[in-house]
Amino acid sequence: MRSLDPRTKLFLGASAVALVLLTDSSVLHGVEAGLLFFSLRGMGTMRPWLRGMRLMGPMVILVFVITLVSFDLETALLLSLRLLNLLTVSFIFFRTMTPEEVGDGLRKLGIPYQFSFILTTSMRYVPLITRRIRLIMEAQTARGIDLRPRLRNAANFMALLMPLLVQSFLLAEELAMAMESRGFGLKGRSFRKTYRITAGEYGLMLLSLTFLVAFLWWQGS
Repeated sequence: MRSLDPRTKLFLGASAVALVLLTDSSVLHGVEAGLLFFSLRGMGTMRPWLRGMRLMGPMVILVFVITLVSFDLETALLLSLRLLNLLTVSFIFFRTMTPEEVGDGLRKLGIPYQFSFILTTSMRYVPLITRRIRLIMEAQTARGIDLRPRLRNAANFMALLMPLLVQSFLLAEELAMAMESRGFGLKGRSFRKTYRITAGEYGLMLLSLTFLVAFLWWQGS
């Protein structure tokens, strides 16, 4: 998977997202979830996915509860499983593609460099900001400030938000200076790697598109 051209990966990822969005049965969503879990085990990424579910799980449960109260059990299962599958597909996609590959793939598809730069920069900065938040929380906890998610600690969260805001401004300033020094607005940018879609990758994309069309025909019949 990692040896594929970035454009092929983007196409396959978009096909997987389209398949999940177009599935209108909770049973089929359950089958898709099983296939995705099998893929996670095959890739050896089950443990990182489970760690990510600490954040994603409450969101899925909230969707299930709200839909169950508003509609019925079938709709609640459908929407919650669809959300779970979308989050899992996104997890697999971003585990198999580096930010550089995402940006290069979008540029090869004709997307303006400014847009691809914003996307890839955000992908790089999310784990960086996460580490900064953890370091700030550890430092403030060592000073005796309780930042556990409790109602009585609401006032203490300014001790987390203010240092994080200051560090975010500093990171933005450093990024702006680096962009200016490297000529961000210049034309004729080149690629660090040479990308080429092979015949096998064209066949793989055609196979995924054929499967998607056949699935839509079968589901609508």
